[in-house]
Amino acid sequence: MSFREKHLWISIFSAVVVWAIYFRELIDRVLNGGLNDERFVGAMGIAFAGAVFVVAVIEVALTLIATLTTPKAERNTRDEREILASLKASHVALMALIALIFCVSGAAYFAGLLDDNMVGGAEAFSITGEMMVLLANGLLACVIIAELVRAGVTLMLLRALR
Repeated sequence: MSFREKHLWISIFSAVVVWAIYFRELIDRVLNGGLNDERFVGAMGIAFAGAVFVVAVIEVALTLIATLTTPKAERNTRDEREILASLKASHVALMALIALIFCVSGAAYFAGLLDDNMVGGAEAFSITGEMMVLLANGLLACVIIAELVRAGVTLMLLRALR
């Protein structure tokens, strides 16, 4: 397995493990009435910062191990196949990100429209910190999914080009 493939697997592993735990915590808090808790916004902010820190630590540690177990000549070379696979995967990931953000934007629009017109009119509609945290996490999920798509498609193309 090339160094690039090892690094892609490291990215996939760290993202899936850490962000699955983070989003499970978010969903558990929301389902257990966390949106009514005045500490929700702060708690999720701390959880987000912790998740970013843990992802960084895992990636650095595993990349260091991959670096030490890969010959130097193989780490420094990058042929046209790897560059082409990376570019193709980035394009696929960009299209996925655009589609995901379009869906989140549409959902946010219709949620606002529904609340504004059917729940209580303009007086009842207000943007709370909790709602902004949910929207931010929806966008975060879009970015994470797009990054997983990029890494997965790159791996698939690298293996197909062998």
